[in-house]
Amino acid sequence: MKVVPMNAERRSAQGRNQVVPLRAQGWMPAVVYGEGKENISIQISEWELVQHVKGHHKVFNLTIGGAVQSAFLQDVSWHAITDRPLHADFKRIDLTKPIDTDVEVTLTGHPAGIAQGGTLVKDHVLIKVRCLPTEIPDLIEHDVSKLELDQEVLASQIVLPAAVKLVTPPDTTVCHVAKLVAQAIPDAAPAAAAAAEGAAAAATPGATPAPGAAPAGGAPPKTPPAKS
Repeated sequence: MKVVPMNAERRSAQGRNQVVPLRAQGWMPAVVYGEGKENISIQISEWELVQHVKGHHKVFNLTIGGAVQSAFLQDVSWHAITDRPLHADFKRIDLTKPIDTDVEVTLTGHPAGIAQGGTLVKDHVLIKVRCLPTEIPDLIEHDVSKLELDQEVLASQIVLPAAVKLVTPPDTTVCHVAKLVAQAIPDAAPAAAAAAEGAAAAATPGATPAPGAAPAGGAPPKTPPAKS
């Protein structure tokens, strides 16, 4: 994964009321933390961050006040309705030291088990790996076209670059082909018949209601008085 540059400015605006005018100017709030140093509140271009997210960029050289800091894009908070980025977290890193991060496994091909009445279930397509920040894979693919019904793909079967080590437990199921099970809909006919029979009994004086049907008039049966 390549290291991309990004300009940032120290941010003094704190709280929603101060951040609103910041956003109106095209900025968004972010923070840089980690490596035992103080957190730095920064502001970055919202448009630029969105472009980097679309490009799957995660490793940055942030220029803050003339100083360059290598950082990993740890998290981005998004607005639930507008889908605009609300806040970004950058973690300080050393480009010469390995880090742990999640990468997504892209499943390719059409599983053979689907023709046998199955469906592909994605269990854990995000796997954790350890490598240098510059060695993070841009894409990991796994062909599932030969996957039969009731077969699975384990994390240990995912082919990784030589410089990348698997951290996720090797026996973790990445995906599997499960048989589709049709769920039967309960038959409402017996209940409807009992209700109809109960209604007919209620309309006939002296008739005995059917089992499970309400007594005539919907009134509960009278309890005989206790013997003294």
